[in-house]
Amino acid sequence: MPRPNRLSLLVPILLALMPTLATTAQTPVLVATPIAAPLRTIDRVALVTPASRTNQGWDQQAADAIEAVAAELGIAVEVAESAGYDDITPILQDLAANGADLIICHASGYQTVCPEFAAASGVAVAVVENPAAVQPGLVADIETQAQDAAYLAGILAGQVSQSGVVAIAVSGEPPTWNYMSVGFAEGLKAARPEARLLYNVIGEAAYDDAAAAKRVVEQQLAAGADIVFGQGDGASFGMIQAIAEHNAALAAGDPQAWFIDVIGDKRAEHGDLLLSSVLFDYTALYRQLLLDRDAETFGAVATLTIANDGVRLLDPPATIPEAARQAVAEARKGILDGEITVSAIPAADAARSRLEELFPG
Repeated sequence: MPRPNRLSLLVPILLALMPTLATTAQTPVLVATPIAAPLRTIDRVALVTPASRTNQGWDQQAADAIEAVAAELGIAVEVAESAGYDDITPILQDLAANGADLIICHASGYQTVCPEFAAASGVAVAVVENPAAVQPGLVADIETQAQDAAYLAGILAGQVSQSGVVAIAVSGEPPTWNYMSVGFAEGLKAARPEARLLYNVIGEAAYDDAAAAKRVVEQQLAAGADIVFGQGDGASFGMIQAIAEHNAALAAGDPQAWFIDVIGDKRAEHGDLLLSSVLFDYTALYRQLLLDRDAETFGAVATLTIANDGVRLLDPPATIPEAARQAVAEARKGILDGEITVSAIPAADAARSRLEELFPG
C-alpha cells in the first residue's frame, strides 16, 4: 500500500507482452522478447507484503499477480504477508535461505532495507518507488502512474453524479494518492465543469484507520456528495460502510451514493455500491522482472501505466448509462492518442493547489 516518503517517477518503461501504445509522457519504450520457458536460472520468487493478502487491495493484488506469474513460468513462489513496517531483515534472510532468486518488496516502507539487504546478500530485490536505488543486476524499481486512469474515474463521476457534488477522501497524501487526486479532479472538471468537489484527508498516515475514514465520508455525504473517490487501503472499508449505511437510510426512489475505489476489485462483496476502481495489475510487470533476472538484464525502472494496462478503470455496473461508458472510452482514446494530457503532480502542496485551481472554494 502507498506510504509517505515516496519518490516521483523518473523514467517510465512499458512492460512486456502489452500493446506498444503511446504514453502521455515522452519516454522510451522497451519491449521484451517472448517468454522462453522454463526459465534458465530462476527457480523461486518471493514477495513481502506489509498487510494481509486478503485485503482486496494493495497486498492482495500483488500476491495474486506473483502467484499467477510463477504458475505460468513453472517456478516456486513464497508470499510473506503481514510483515508490517518494522525491520524486515529477518524475513528477507528467511526467504533467501529458502532459495529465493528474486524478492519483491511490496511497500515503499521497504525502500531502504531491501536494497541494503541485496547489497549484503547478493540476492536481487525489487522495491517500490525508489528509482535512486536501482542497481544493474541487483535492484529494480516499481513505479505507478495512475493519474490517467483516475482521470477516467473523474469523467465517470461527472457523468453519473446526480447531486453534482463529488468527494475525494484520502488516507494520507503520498505521491500515488496525489497523482490520482489531481487526475480525478481534472477528469471531473472536463465532464462536469459546474460540479462541486470536496477534498478531505483522513490523517497523516491513516491508511488503516477505518473508523476515521467512516467519519470523514459521513461528513462528505451529509454535504451532498453522491460519489466518493476513496484512496485508503484498509481505511476504504470504513468509507464503504459509511456509504452502505447512507444508502440504507434513503427513502424509496432517492438516488444512491457510489464509491470509486483504488488498486483492487471489491465487486464480489460490495458490488451494490462500487461504481468503479482504479485497478492496479502487476501481472505483466512481475513477469518482466523475472524475465530480466533470468536474462541477466535485471535492474531498471518498471512502470504501471494506462498505456500498458497496468492501471485501468474497472468496468462500472451494467445499470450505468451507455453515455457515461462512451464518455470514458472517448477520454481513454484521447489520452492514448496524446490529445488529452493529465497532470502528474506528486507533491501534496502542489496537488492541493491544483485542486483549488480547478474547483475554487
